[in-house]
Amino acid sequence: MESEGDEKSWAAEVRPEKGVEKPSEAREKTMVGRIKDIQAELNFTQGIVVPSDGRSGGLASLWKEGTDVTFKSCSNTHIDVVVCESSASIPWRATGFYGQPKTEKRYISWQLLDTLNAQCDMPWIVFGDFNKIVHPSKKSGGQERDVKQMERFRYCLSRCGLVDMGFVGQRFTWCNGRSGDQRTKLRLDRMVANEEWMSMFPEASVFHCSMSISDHCLLALSLKRRQPRKPMGKRFMFEAMWTREDGCRDIIEAAWDPLENSAVHSILDKLKKCQDHLQRWNWRVYGNVNKVLRQKQSKFQQLEVSECTNEKVEVIRNLEAEINEVLLREEIMWNQRSRALQIKWGDRNTKFFHATASQRRRKNRILGLNDFEGVWQEDQGIVEGIILDYFEAIFMFDHPTNFEASLSAINSRVLTEMNEELVAEFKPDEIRAALKQMHLTKSQGSDDNVLVAFGTMHSIDLRRKGKETLMAIKLDMSKAYDRVE
Repeated sequence: MESEGDEKSWAAEVRPEKGVEKPSEAREKTMVGRIKDIQAELNFTQGIVVPSDGRSGGLASLWKEGTDVTFKSCSNTHIDVVVCESSASIPWRATGFYGQPKTEKRYISWQLLDTLNAQCDMPWIVFGDFNKIVHPSKKSGGQERDVKQMERFRYCLSRCGLVDMGFVGQRFTWCNGRSGDQRTKLRLDRMVANEEWMSMFPEASVFHCSMSISDHCLLALSLKRRQPRKPMGKRFMFEAMWTREDGCRDIIEAAWDPLENSAVHSILDKLKKCQDHLQRWNWRVYGNVNKVLRQKQSKFQQLEVSECTNEKVEVIRNLEAEINEVLLREEIMWNQRSRALQIKWGDRNTKFFHATASQRRRKNRILGLNDFEGVWQEDQGIVEGIILDYFEAIFMFDHPTNFEASLSAINSRVLTEMNEELVAEFKPDEIRAALKQMHLTKSQGSDDNVLVAFGTMHSIDLRRKGKETLMAIKLDMSKAYDRVE
């Protein structure tokens, strides 16, 4: 997009005289000429160009010859196309978007997004300069932004089912170029997509690339990982839907039966045995829920179109009950993965649970890391090495001995009676009460204490608002979660 400031300075030198092109006409020809130069340089011979409107810059969507792109609509703030990568692939929608720069006209941009969303139902990605941030954390420096405006932007994205795709690179995409207290950075540019598009391209990544010739970053979209991902062992997780089968209880009781288990077996041994038995039972009895559902629905469809008899009516009724049960199991499964525990399964919220779980998976996926020299790495082996080196450095212990100077400044707050209660052996009733406080589908892992500690420190570090202050106290020096010694 053309820079508005550059256009203003150039237009001031043009004087409309008789027989001479008007500034707007000359500006449009200049913009189109620049686009043609870019097309020739990139070999993107096909495209759609929206000329500049007055002093505002124009838009362009370019692609290589042979790419199946169908034009849908355009305006001075958007270009909407449909892309079909091959005859066998599902077409998807791509919209280049430019938000209204003036706050009082911002509602026009959100109305446009709503209109585009209502026009068709297919995988959809939207990208560009929205001229608005979604949250105060997407800003550094400068004046405070209108919270109501941010809320309207977020609500619009939510109505359209568009989710931020995240990014790799610097946090902000625009800078005003000033220094000191006047320097402002914002994340105005972003790529958002609906759940259908993200399911088509689960490895898609957005990269923020600095541009020396612009105050905005370039957004680069990669549809596939640059480095192949190593196969990973599937983590065991108890499925809440298993409890709908009586056989699940029998498997668990057999694994923990004291008469069949030696007293020398530890808790971990019994947990491992229970896990193995449940996995084998799941493969034998349950199978893949999605596959079973497709098979039963296909059979149901065949029975519905065939000639109906009394025998078939009973078969259809039984099959309907089986399909409803599998649908309920599917909903329970995705509810558990979504962690949306505040919403009860049973109301056919499978699509919402699936979308929430997919978003969590994308958010938690580590595509790559910066190494200790600041170089971005995506190779899985290198990434694993970076993580191991980082935590080895954190947990390194130098065996310090002289604590008196530090401890002498701390007043004793724990009385002898309190300390005796803290170090006392746990009672069965206390363990039972703690277990009852846990969520039904959650369990405590052997290494969760470390993760909780790091999560706590990260939360304290990111805290920016509120009058209350927070602090963390390390109670066990042998399980330190930082290098304070």
